[in-house]
Amino acid sequence: MSRQFTIKGYTHLLELALTNNYKFIDFHKADSERTDKFCLLRHDIDADLKAAMAMSEIERLLNIKATYFIMLRSPVYNLFGRQNHKYVEEIIKNGHTLALHYDEGFYPSNGKSLQEHIETEAVVLEKMFGQKISTVSFHQPGAKIISNELRVKNFINTYDKEDLKDINYFSDSNKIWKNETGWEIFESGKYPKVHLLVHTMWWIT
Repeated sequence: MSRQFTIKGYTHLLELALTNNYKFIDFHKADSERTDKFCLLRHDIDADLKAAMAMSEIERLLNIKATYFIMLRSPVYNLFGRQNHKYVEEIIKNGHTLALHYDEGFYPSNGKSLQEHIETEAVVLEKMFGQKISTVSFHQPGAKIISNELRVKNFINTYDKEDLKDINYFSDSNKIWKNETGWEIFESGKYPKVHLLVHTMWWIT
């Protein structure tokens, strides 16, 4: 089977997870989940909602649920555009959860706090798509986010070490796996609790 950044490679990765008894769950269930193995499958949508929609269909066919983090301030796609709105609706129809991908580069300059800006963007997403937004990830997070100096109230923050305590984090950023590839992570079974960030654009396009 393929272990490349392709649709076949991604499908094989998911099939390995299922074969090795990983359950795919939402972020808000991480604290209460009692399954021996689980995966928080996360997609930060930086550039291509059409690719995200295509990936959501692959997951639907395998009965896998993922969380799609959507940007309101993407320099690449317009979430308010007609077709992009339809792509997100298809992602929801395929059984997935929406969350906020917040651009930390847009730092408050109007007297409002980072917390207030996150809350505002979450409300916009909720009103557009009818899903409660309870989780946030940061686009190109800075040192303060990584080191937990900035905390976010009332949301699960994917970079907060307390929110996702004892869960092993892996990412395919820039098509570079650190230490182990996604296929090896699930194949080995060494990590019963996995937080996996997969960028759809590396696999679909």
